Amino acid sequence: MTARRLAEFLVVLAAFTALTALFFWQTLPHLSSALLGPPEDNLQDFWNSWYAVQGRHGDFFFTRLIRAPEGVALYYHSFAYPQIFAVWALSQIFGASLPTLILLQNVTILASFPLAGTGAFYLCRYLSGSRIGAAAGGFIFAFSPWHIAQAMHHAHVAGIEFLPFFVLCYLLALDRKSYAWLAGATAFFALSALSCWYFLFYCFYFLLFHLLYLRVHEHAWPRGWRLAAPALSLGGAALLLSPLIVPMALSGLHGGVYEAGTNIFVADLLGYTAFPPTHFLREWSAALYDRFTGNGWEDSVYLGLANLALLAWGFWRARDGERRLLWYALGGMIFFAILASGDALHWRGTTLPVHMPDIVLSRLPFFANVRTPARAIVFAYLFLGVGVASAIATLRNARRRVWTGAALTCVAVLMLVDFFPAHLSTTAMRCAPELAILAKDRNRDFGILDLPFGYSEADFYMAQQACHGRPIAQGVIARQLAPTLADHLEVGDLAAQRRQLQAEGIKYILLHHPKDGMFGWDAPSDGDQARYRQTYPLATEGPDITVLKVY
Repeated sequence: MTARRLAEFLVVLAAFTALTALFFWQTLPHLSSALLGPPEDNLQDFWNSWYAVQGRHGDFFFTRLIRAPEGVALYYHSFAYPQIFAVWALSQIFGASLPTLILLQNVTILASFPLAGTGAFYLCRYLSGSRIGAAAGGFIFAFSPWHIAQAMHHAHVAGIEFLPFFVLCYLLALDRKSYAWLAGATAFFALSALSCWYFLFYCFYFLLFHLLYLRVHEHAWPRGWRLAAPALSLGGAALLLSPLIVPMALSGLHGGVYEAGTNIFVADLLGYTAFPPTHFLREWSAALYDRFTGNGWEDSVYLGLANLALLAWGFWRARDGERRLLWYALGGMIFFAILASGDALHWRGTTLPVHMPDIVLSRLPFFANVRTPARAIVFAYLFLGVGVASAIATLRNARRRVWTGAALTCVAVLMLVDFFPAHLSTTAMRCAPELAILAKDRNRDFGILDLPFGYSEADFYMAQQACHGRPIAQGVIARQLAPTLADHLEVGDLAAQRRQLQAEGIKYILLHHPKDGMFGWDAPSDGDQARYRQTYPLATEGPDITVLKVY
């Protein structure tokens, strides 16, 4: 890399880093005390990083720290491997205190924005030849409302930074017949899959799309190098990932590994133009989002009205030779939007009688693990960035330079405002003082039961483990293949429950008090809260937790 290219890379990376700071300015003062996003799977993601850092595992892919005492296998768990490795490596330098781990967790997630923007910049510049267009394309891919939503909920899905580098290396490998670039594509293919297993399938689907595009454009199926390259890239990535893929595939023989969602967590047709929950005009679309299936962060597939208008203008004004890239981008957007639609098209939350390819894919072994089709929108954003870069290149070629400059400025402002997140949330993290009793207990061989039950609550109990380090009976993993104590806990007969817990080595029960909309007690599933206090001796009590002793 020449000095000039290195300087350009650093300038682009710095610009997107500054943009990241601007977009997340609300969260910057709290990066070491609160996790990005509301209390949900972001707490589980924090546990993933803590689990990697604390190193108390002979076998990384099996733990008894959660779902104690039986424990669980973790091959299917939602590890963002590059991200948790970065946290581990940085913790060796800066330490592993709770504030430091929170900071490293947030910073490594936020790093996906400038890295993704830089990768998309180089891809768009290679295809469009326009630096200004490439900057816009990088912005669209990296700062989409979908990526912002995923950064607040799912660290692994937010790890999109390797995808544009994969596509760029692959296209360069095809054009230059280069094994070196193909090796780079294969490496980024594998890194993308290690960030999120969904991306293993999406990169594969990109290879299929490009083959289909060449077939349509050239009126003949690719041959020779252009047929061998995708096969070699896919085979190389599969080989690199085989130590993880093989155990996952074998686990897939277990019927419980597949979960519903392929007709729920989908991209609604109106979602492409409906303002997402982070938008400053979100109230205009709130009624629509209430009707969409799934949840707000998976439904956020807003493409941007300014982006779509610019793409349409590009088709109108581009010359015949310039439209090839626009058609390529539009084809890619449609291809991945179809995949994002799930089993059938959805309109305002209603399933239309129009079946999509995913109705077949969701029933294939292993492929059925892709139960949240809307995430395929990540590639639609990448192609949208390419299309907008091409449209801006067309605008730059206009004869009236003064008009062009003014138009580009207006477009840039509209794009920035349209994607700017006006509503961000965080989850405060601290160690409750009531947990000190667990650290003082000299007996190291015991577990704890957190109550009440609940999905977000179980995520919280996992994150709280960073404070006490004791095995917990609850916990959430992506695929639980066998039942554990928490699945058959006796809650009606507390005398029998006490014998059950004592036999399983559960020494303390933590009753969490209602707070921030969490820890609401459900008597049928959690038991009688008053009877817990009557049955078990009180160990300690505070504003957040009541600690009861089993034995």
